[in-house]
Amino acid sequence: MESFQLKTKLLYLLLSVAVGIAVVGFVGYFNLLTMKKNVDTLYFGSLIPLGELSSITSAYHHDLEAGVYRWKAGVVNDEDLTQSITLGLEHVDQMWSSYLSHHKRPEELPYIHYTEEQIDSMKRYFEEIRSLALNHTSRSAISVITLADNTSSIHNTVSQLIAYETAAATYERSILLAHHQNSLMQLAVMLGVILLGVMTFAWRIFMQIEQQQQQLLESSEALKHLNVKLEQASYTDTLTGIFNRRYFNLVYEREFKRALRANKSITFMMIDIDFFKQYNDTYGHLQGDVALQNVAHILKSSLLRPGDFVFRLGGEEFGIILTETDCPNARKMGEKLRFNVESLNMEHKGNKKTGLLTISAGAICIVPTESMNNESLLHSADTNLYAAKERGRNMVVFSNSL
Repeated sequence: MESFQLKTKLLYLLLSVAVGIAVVGFVGYFNLLTMKKNVDTLYFGSLIPLGELSSITSAYHHDLEAGVYRWKAGVVNDEDLTQSITLGLEHVDQMWSSYLSHHKRPEELPYIHYTEEQIDSMKRYFEEIRSLALNHTSRSAISVITLADNTSSIHNTVSQLIAYETAAATYERSILLAHHQNSLMQLAVMLGVILLGVMTFAWRIFMQIEQQQQQLLESSEALKHLNVKLEQASYTDTLTGIFNRRYFNLVYEREFKRALRANKSITFMMIDIDFFKQYNDTYGHLQGDVALQNVAHILKSSLLRPGDFVFRLGGEEFGIILTETDCPNARKMGEKLRFNVESLNMEHKGNKKTGLLTISAGAICIVPTESMNNESLLHSADTNLYAAKERGRNMVVFSNSL
């Protein structure tokens, strides 16, 4: 129950952190969107139009006004002036249409309408000049003073609009910077509040964890004794009473490393009851269990030294580990085990060769080296066991090299 409550509190802590991060993420996201909008307004609403308006004034001065002056001076002919005016007016119309396509504030509209009227007036004025040029009218009909006044007037009008756009850009920049500072402050305050809340909540939880840990330490001492008993039980095969596969894995790795350090030989035998499936089919599984128990007893009773181990690896397979035994004696022990099992004289009709319950064994005896893989020992024993079965069973195939 206490563990469940602790997990619940930790879950609440995790959820709190997740919610806090989500809130900060949403705040930051929407602030960034607002800043992007401000940047778009500043850039597309103010800065780009400045270039378009400047291009309009340049068109009036360089394309239109200067073209008329060159025409009056005789530098260009009527056709060139006509083309120059046409191109200049088209450029003005194009730039003005582009300017109008951008976002406009309501307070801008009076300036825009007035400027548009002036542009239309200038357009009609230069169209009249173009008409005169097309009709090859005398060049003295065009007043230089009127041309200069009209050009100066449109220049002043557009310049006022440029000044307004510049002021608007400056204002938008100040708004952007203020909003940026405000966003940073909001994020800092939000993170501070979340961090403080999480730290406070975590401190309370860990204080309770400290108390519960003390209780767990006291309980663990009482469990150690039980764990030792359970561990011993987990290393024993319940049917045969000998060590099981789990304990084999521990002992095998330990003894292999010990033999490697001491530069001494180690022997592993893999043993299999011959035709055990047929035995079960003939005599039943209960009698098969008795056979396993008898074989396990013979194997265990034949190994008298503390450094010798017998295991049930699974089914009808057994494993033998011999430590500090040279290879000739290990070979003799393998034959002894085979002989002792056969000497049980347990009937086995499925074994056509002897009619008795027998075993086959694959054994390997080596002195481990640093370059040797401990799995290779198991593989070699298994290979020898397979060879023993192929050669007719009830025998020991022994080798002293991988």
